[in-house]
Amino acid sequence: MKKIFGILVCLFFDSCYFGANESAGEIIKGFYLAHWDENTWIAHSLDGDSIYELKNIIISHNVFAVGNNDDFIVGKQHPCENKETHFMDFDSVKPNRKITNFFIIDTRNETYKIHQFDKEVHFDNEKKRLGIPDSLPYKFYSKELE
Repeated sequence: MKKIFGILVCLFFDSCYFGANESAGEIIKGFYLAHWDENTWIAHSLDGDSIYELKNIIISHNVFAVGNNDDFIVGKQHPCENKETHFMDFDSVKPNRKITNFFIIDTRNETYKIHQFDKEVHFDNEKKRLGIPDSLPYKFYSKELE
């Protein structure tokens, strides 16, 4: 009886805890905003099942603003303080809030193109050049990470 109880307790903790901290939602055309605990990134996956695989992450963690229309995804992200390559090392994803990266993902073709900027004025100029309205709202915005 103790063995059965122990197994049930392990299954309960496994089903309630592991995976409970992750979520994702499609932005458009196979691009997903994925969350794991306090970490948020953008992945591209045509099957939607592999958004947590490193090879499919196109904007790494600490994404805090995302907006889109039918052709473009725009957003903001703080890079990690840790400059070493990593994916889910929870001690090393602390955002460097002194730096903001701005990005535009052009989804008009099958092969998407990412435009990335370290200055908001360059980001705004490229949005204007591409015909992205200034009024495009951020559908996802994290005040905690801002």
